[in-house]
Amino acid sequence: RWLKFPVTCRADFEEMKRRYDPEEPLRYPADFGQRRADLKHRRHLTRVVVPGPFWQMREWCGFEPLCLLFLDDPSFIEEMTAFWSEFVSRVLRRVLDAGILDVLLISEDMAYKGRSMVSPDTARRHLLPVWKRWASEARQAGVPVVMLDSDGWVDELIPLWIEAGINATTPVEVAAGCDVVAYRRRFGTQMAWHGGVDKRALARG
Repeated sequence: RWLKFPVTCRADFEEMKRRYDPEEPLRYPADFGQRRADLKHRRHLTRVVVPGPFWQMREWCGFEPLCLLFLDDPSFIEEMTAFWSEFVSRVLRRVLDAGILDVLLISEDMAYKGRSMVSPDTARRHLLPVWKRWASEARQAGVPVVMLDSDGWVDELIPLWIEAGINATTPVEVAAGCDVVAYRRRFGTQMAWHGGVDKRALARG
């Protein structure tokens, strides 16, 4: 249970930003260069997972306060998404430049059982530019799979993800009404589906 979220105002955010220095040496392992060199000869897939803008702002602000900020202070949302977009881009550059990444996975978790947590219009305004930037940078570096992870009913979000350049999604939650067969008919091969298995059936054996 969260007792208090770290960002309740702009002053909190300014203080929080000090923790996100992409050039901080301690952020990376001491043998990072050697790891990148070794991965050029890999015989397995490599994947990097990054929190998406909605996910990260929820960690900073809390879910309900964040949703209210989209309505009450959209300029603050824009400040936070711009900051997060740049920070992740600069950190990713260290693996993208090395040409060793096969999958970029963006964690978002932005849907309930029946709807998106924010409207598609809100997602288009505030989140789509960030997804599009990261997907474009990954593509330019030769990354074949850009995947977005979100639980819940994502039907109204999938078109935005495709527009952003995302070409796979997970977990395609059956309990929320997601249907991989229907999605394939609707979206063709613009999107790949990872999951689509009813966890409740697995639990029953």
